[in-house]
Amino acid sequence: MISDKIMIGSEDKEVFDKKQIALAIRNSTFDDELSCSLLEEEILNKCECCSLKYICDGIDKVAEDYINKTTQVVNSFSFD
Repeated sequence: MISDKIMIGSEDKEVFDKKQIALAIRNSTFDDELSCSLLEEEILNKCECCSLKYICDGIDKVAEDYINKTTQVVNSFSFD
């Protein structure tokens, strides 16, 4: 059975499933979007002072790169 949880059980430490993180980022590039709960819940009012900004910027870049990589035209044709 395939799990859809980001956390994988471990007795010694927390383990995060890269596949689930990657799928969440990929799925956000379709009809979904990425957002920040710290901003949504008004815990922060801007990203500049957040210690996670570097990681969030990286996630945005990965999502953008994924879109660019997977939406390339590989062939074109004409009905003429």
